[in-house]
Amino acid sequence: MAILLVLLLPLLSWPSIVSAGGNTFKPADEFLISCGARSLASVPDGRLFKTDHEAQGYLQTKQDILVSVPSADVPSPIYLSARIFKEDATYAFTLKSAGWHWVRLHFFPINNTEFDLRTATFSVNTDKYALLHNFNINNNTEAVLKEYLINMTDPNFSIQFKPLKNSAAFINAIEVVSAPDILISDQATNLFPVNDFAGLNDFGYEVVYRLNMGGPLITSENDTLSRRWVPDKPYLKHEALAKSASVPTSSIKYGPGTSPLIAPATVYASAKQMADSETRIQNFNITWNFVADATFSYVVRLHFCDIVSKTLNDLYFNVYLNGKKAISGLDLSSIEDELAVPYFKDIVVDASLMSNGLAVEVGPMGDETGTRNAILNGLEVFKMSSKVNSLDGVFGVDGEVLEKHRVVTYVGFGLMFGAFIGLGAMVLKWHKRPQDWQKRNSFSSWLLPVHAGDHSFMTSKTSMGSHKTNFYSSTLGLEDNKSPAEAQVIDEHSGTAMFAQFSGLNGRLADKVPDWLAKSAGSDVKPPPELRNLVVKDFSADD
Repeated sequence: MAILLVLLLPLLSWPSIVSAGGNTFKPADEFLISCGARSLASVPDGRLFKTDHEAQGYLQTKQDILVSVPSADVPSPIYLSARIFKEDATYAFTLKSAGWHWVRLHFFPINNTEFDLRTATFSVNTDKYALLHNFNINNNTEAVLKEYLINMTDPNFSIQFKPLKNSAAFINAIEVVSAPDILISDQATNLFPVNDFAGLNDFGYEVVYRLNMGGPLITSENDTLSRRWVPDKPYLKHEALAKSASVPTSSIKYGPGTSPLIAPATVYASAKQMADSETRIQNFNITWNFVADATFSYVVRLHFCDIVSKTLNDLYFNVYLNGKKAISGLDLSSIEDELAVPYFKDIVVDASLMSNGLAVEVGPMGDETGTRNAILNGLEVFKMSSKVNSLDGVFGVDGEVLEKHRVVTYVGFGLMFGAFIGLGAMVLKWHKRPQDWQKRNSFSSWLLPVHAGDHSFMTSKTSMGSHKTNFYSSTLGLEDNKSPAEAQVIDEHSGTAMFAQFSGLNGRLADKVPDWLAKSAGSDVKPPPELRNLVVKDFSADD
């Protein structure tokens, strides 16, 4: 008996071997690290994470800050300890096999005396992808999982933690695990314009949403690849328009093109379908809404399995993404000529269509297409890496920035630089003003550009009794372009009003305004009392 237990023990303690319906998968690479932990951490699904000491061969850092708590309201013991980095640190791994890998980063801001992890701000990069940019837990008191799917082509893989200046980085647990090639196909369908999309293998992905429609929470204990599927209820736009359907998992029949590695039977054994609207004709859509970053494109994976029909070819429905038809007249029974057969579809949604987030809808096709109903069993939303290989923010690992954001940055710097140049020119002209400028009735001819156009760079309206003057509009050009009334207004008031505006931009000019007012009080050109009082009030509060 003892010999039998010894022989069986390796099989019982290797939960990562998956066997279901003839599909098996054993990850070639499986790095599981419980950062900061001093003893072995076993998660509920049976996997064992290395202690911090056992994983030191992967870590490159000058610091050794380990923190832990005896207990907390967390789903796994891997969140009870953490490593803190106040300087850059790197975990480096040597892979046995190329191909798709899960990269899972676990965060929980445990209480400690080293640093308040709720305020820690940091970035996380791999050799190729920017995973997190200026990430902050935002005072979240719940465990946070960041999950990525990356196609590894180099045997050397590293994860770098970069704390913001005067801040810190931290990590509770790391997973780097091989994923089956069947998980991501290179082909998909583009939402708009509608055409085939090739090249999914060239991107990195962040798993943003993974939902089990109409069913319970699925944890890593019940998933073929240690994934987590959450119920769809929080994302339903109108809960009353949908109802749940379910069948035993034994009813699910995987066909040649599907596998429990794509999604477990628990996902396909439940669904959301149209609720009874108590009307003669069912004519509405079930809608789920999701927050999304419009900087990125997304792959939306839709999981279907007809568990509601009684006969073949009785259920036809449409699928919409952000108001555009993604699938028309879907008849699931016709794919394998059988009911209860899993099917999934990948749709690429371009960033240009994500300005208002993501809306997923299913609805009936028409009046004469069988039962008026629509279903959805599961949903996954993957964020696609950008052109600079970023999955968070606009910067790549090497500092490269997305093109459209680079243009905005350059324009902003250009405008700011131009404003400083223009102001400097005004100051220079003021210092070089003619000695007899007070006798000229107006200094617009020497202070302002001779060819002031209709679209001057500043506009201000000031009310002075019955006069209203647009000081920085086209009236500040050559005076022979103006009516006599306009010229009179400018001659009498432009000097004081102009410096009232410029003094707000430059403290050096502001100091000169009271002196100029005092000198001009006895000259031929006197500013009106209303304007003089306004300027004196603004810049000569001590008088």
